Amino acid sequence: MNAVSRLPGTSLHHQISTLIKDSIAAGGYRPGDRLPTEEKLCELHSVSRVTVRRALKSLEQQGLILRKAGSGTFVSPKASAIAMPTPIAAYLEQVARRRTLSQSVVQEFGFVPASPDVGQSLQLEDGAPVLRVVRVRMMQGQPQVHTTVFLPEDIGRHFKRADFNRQALSELLASQGHHYARIDLITRASLAAPTVAKLLQVAVGSALVDVQRIGYDAQGRPVEYQRLLGPSDRFETHVTLQGEA
Repeated sequence: MNAVSRLPGTSLHHQISTLIKDSIAAGGYRPGDRLPTEEKLCELHSVSRVTVRRALKSLEQQGLILRKAGSGTFVSPKASAIAMPTPIAAYLEQVARRRTLSQSVVQEFGFVPASPDVGQSLQLEDGAPVLRVVRVRMMQGQPQVHTTVFLPEDIGRHFKRADFNRQALSELLASQGHHYARIDLITRASLAAPTVAKLLQVAVGSALVDVQRIGYDAQGRPVEYQRLLGPSDRFETHVTLQGEA
């Protein structure tokens, strides 16, 4: 976790509670897990104990944590009901917040010919050059998610390997004027191939959550195709669908 900078119009304790909530949603903390002590949370986020206590009180009121005198603070069984908002801005904001709780390590970076599925997803001809970036997101020293990103050549050529260690994909694309107008997510199950299993530190053939994501700009052009793989106990996606009022 990193030190928190105050966002305009948002209290620090709300930011802290949101970061912890997002970590629970991402599988960093599971129901029954013990949270770090107040002192440790103060150190991790560079905030006062009063701020941490207010954040924990908010989470307790939401039913997401249980505070036991003399034992500590634990994630509530109700925490599995956390929902991820569906508007793009809210979704990307949550992704960015989760990123502050983890570290991305680039494993591979380079241009490759687009395979048929990548070409179809990015609306490119088979074999067209695309930038391929493989990353592993780490949280508290444990691999959480294996991601493979594909970008069209005219977009990918503006980036360096180090960029993907420092910034989220949405931030990198925005820096080049590419903003999401739509994001398609497809979630299914798959089995861990040897290379992925090694990076995620799981057995070959283990069941994984498999999310395929395609981001489109305002003109309807796909600007990124991404595949995310992670063990179900570390990687969760929560979606809430609401009808119109």
